Amino acid sequence: MDKKTIMKMNDTWKEFRLQESPEVVTEAPRIFSGAQHGFDLSDFKAGGFQRVLKALSIPMIAKGSASGKSWSDGNIFYWKGRDVVIVTGNNPITGVFRNKANRAPEKNYASYIGIETKDPKKMPEVVKLIKKNLSYYKDESKGRRDFI
Repeated sequence: MDKKTIMKMNDTWKEFRLQESPEVVTEAPRIFSGAQHGFDLSDFKAGGFQRVLKALSIPMIAKGSASGKSWSDGNIFYWKGRDVVIVTGNNPITGVFRNKANRAPEKNYASYIGIETKDPKKMPEVVKLIKKNLSYYKDESKGRRDFI
């Protein structure tokens, strides 16, 4: 999928997301009590996500989920290290999307990204590392996981 198509799709979905009902929970459950950060509709450079995981000493296998199951349940993908967690809507390594009916697999596409660190001082380093390895992201939320 090219950038122009992604940007057009983003504009279409932006209006839909703004119209969500007030009952929708907008704040993601916290994993760590430290810092949070988020990215909207993110695409990594080829192999970029693997470089991020390696630099942060996080295993290359998605573990855990928001539902509390021990492995990803397909709703979101969880990449957990000792003091940092990265949550994605799409698995950028395998390309599997959380809602398989809506999107074909696409490697390097993470969709929404949520980051949490135990130590707030580490967050700028993690954000810089992720930005260095992204080829595109629509928006970001500092201090919150707004998108996932």
